[in-house]
Amino acid sequence: MAVIEINNFKKSFGTKQVHDGVNFTVNKGECLGLVGGSGAGKSVILRSLIGLEKADAGSILINSVDITHMSENDLVEIRKKVAYVFQNGALFDSMTVFDNLAYSLRAHTKMTYDQMDKKISDQVDAFGLLSAKKLYPSELSGGMQKRVGLARAIMMDPDVILYDEPTAGLDPYNTLKIQELILRLKAKKVTSILVTHDMPTGIAVCDRFVFLQNKVISENGTTQELLAQPNSLVNQFIKGQIV
Repeated sequence: MAVIEINNFKKSFGTKQVHDGVNFTVNKGECLGLVGGSGAGKSVILRSLIGLEKADAGSILINSVDITHMSENDLVEIRKKVAYVFQNGALFDSMTVFDNLAYSLRAHTKMTYDQMDKKISDQVDAFGLLSAKKLYPSELSGGMQKRVGLARAIMMDPDVILYDEPTAGLDPYNTLKIQELILRLKAKKVTSILVTHDMPTGIAVCDRFVFLQNKVISENGTTQELLAQPNSLVNQFIKGQIV
């Protein structure tokens, strides 16, 4: 069953057309790798999936609900179940790790402080961040900030997670930690899209890839299928033969 459906998606910024009929689906529990060269518009698609960008034409369905022209008020409910992991973590600098993680719980639930504290403590412990709970983002390494960003994204137990370059700029240790966290969420049947240039991570976590090129999806296949084809766009991308 498709959790995400993108149909004939078109988007322009001024006179520059970025997408001209993008089509793909993501099934329940699947991790889809959305790859392509820099400037292809991958992040634009992710932002459109939570209503931060609006399609010029086409439709976006999440759990069979068309969100393409939803109002901001209606999108609030969608965003509770569709989490976005921003490339830079996008943490609130003036808040501790605890308060960053508590933000959505305070806004959208009626949890008591003790209930929030228990949920957040369990989360940071699972993410290897227990010692960081009272620290501010400026006191964390880049890898820890990314893990806090991921932990914050899943505080509302989303059905869908959108990862925007979650391993960019990370050392091998923190890259592996992010991979492990993505796989842990995937094991819980969370549906996800991963935008990345880090192809070893993509291969490790993605069931399928779609390749965005020339404003459309030029290739769509399982990870195993595409890696087995020497001339697939994904293989050419890995080898640096296309950018």
